[in-house]
Amino acid sequence: MMRNRMPTTANRAVCLSYALKRVWIIPLNRRPLRRQTAFTLVEIMVVVVIIGLLAAIAIPAINRVKERSLASRMINDLRQIEAAFQRYALENGGWPPPGAPGVEPAGMDGYLPNCYTQTTAVGGNFSWSGSPNNRIYLISTPAAAQPIMQRVDELIDDGNLATGNFKTTGTGYMLQVQ
Repeated sequence: MMRNRMPTTANRAVCLSYALKRVWIIPLNRRPLRRQTAFTLVEIMVVVVIIGLLAAIAIPAINRVKERSLASRMINDLRQIEAAFQRYALENGGWPPPGAPGVEPAGMDGYLPNCYTQTTAVGGNFSWSGSPNNRIYLISTPAAAQPIMQRVDELIDDGNLATGNFKTTGTGYMLQVQ
């Protein structure tokens, strides 16, 4: 049976020399070899192509969301303005007199929202035709607003800008107030 005993002085020297042999000695003038961690050109190009594809998918979607947002804002503004003119007519027994583009018609103080006197979400200004036509006009609306106004017509009227209560005019658009 073997017993564990403390190494003698001679045994200690052997253990020490054995331990020293297993030590890694690196010369001072050399650095240890490491794996490089940089990306290759192919990897970078693959990432650029993926980002480009994602952008190509996202940009049209963002434009559609922006168009829907502008159409919703125009619908909201038109409904508020139409309600203001109808309220005026109910309270005063008739429609207000005509007004210049971007200027409140006489007697409409407190009826119209602030958006009436400001530039619309798509450009241009609101204008009131007065009696007997009772129309809200969007004057000087840019041609680039046509897709947005088409969406507005689809949501509040018949979807055709040539017919119905909301239609195109020579210089903008018109909503018939009833």
